[in-house]
Amino acid sequence: MHVYLMPLKRFLACHVCGGTRFLQREIKMNTSGMSFFDLDWANKSADGAVCLRCGFVHTFMGNGLQWLQPENVKPEDLPADPLAGTDTAGNSPA
Repeated sequence: MHVYLMPLKRFLACHVCGGTRFLQREIKMNTSGMSFFDLDWANKSADGAVCLRCGFVHTFMGNGLQWLQPENVKPEDLPADPLAGTDTAGNSPA
């Protein structure tokens, strides 16, 4: 999926590889106090955007983002991909 950052009015690009497709995952924001009492389940959750290319996890609290299916996004609206035209190791085609 693609992640639209509403406050910035633009799509998310991975901070590591520049990828624009992500897997959505709930992330628990653990605290030492709740862990000490074995109450980790009661901690707040964040929205995790896991980059499908490199696996880097971006974490967001609140509801300032929107998840969109790729077919609902125009390619020209996405950030430029620095690895476009390269293989998974970052090599340009010969």
